[in-house]
Amino acid sequence: MDQQVERIAKVSARLRLVSTLLMFAIPVVLALVWAFVNHLPYFSGQLPVPVKGYLPRATRALAFLASMLPGGVAIYALSRLRRLFDLYAHGVIFRAANVECFRQLGYALFAWAAAGFLFKTLAGIILTFHWTPGTRLLVVGIDSQDVVAVFMGLVVITVAWVMDQGRKLYEEQELFV
Repeated sequence: MDQQVERIAKVSARLRLVSTLLMFAIPVVLALVWAFVNHLPYFSGQLPVPVKGYLPRATRALAFLASMLPGGVAIYALSRLRRLFDLYAHGVIFRAANVECFRQLGYALFAWAAAGFLFKTLAGIILTFHWTPGTRLLVVGIDSQDVVAVFMGLVVITVAWVMDQGRKLYEEQELFV
């Protein structure tokens, strides 16, 4: 059993490092994408509106800020994962802090769905603002990714709830002995 905990700690330390690197990579990658969006022919399919022609610098800067809404939520979720893996790396497994990390991850998934909805709406406005009047678009919609994020958030929060009940039983058993 001790060997398993040691392996969990080792893998968790690596995942903590990966989570940290991803936290810093998200804004850098988003900034690079929006800086070079005019030269990325396949990227426009990932946007809520088609990109017609050259995007002005101000439009790209505003689009970057809008994309940081879901990006910021992803950074927060990664910070919670980093905290969870830090706990595991230090041998803390069935404690209230672990449950709280899971609960916060569930709420982060809800926030990610909301941020994705806001991003699509803002991006539609931002990316078509330089178009001529009468051709600008307002995009409002929910896609399957948003629905999956909400469902996964419910799943993670339920798992946290079950873990918390298991933790309470474990602590009662420890006191009973």
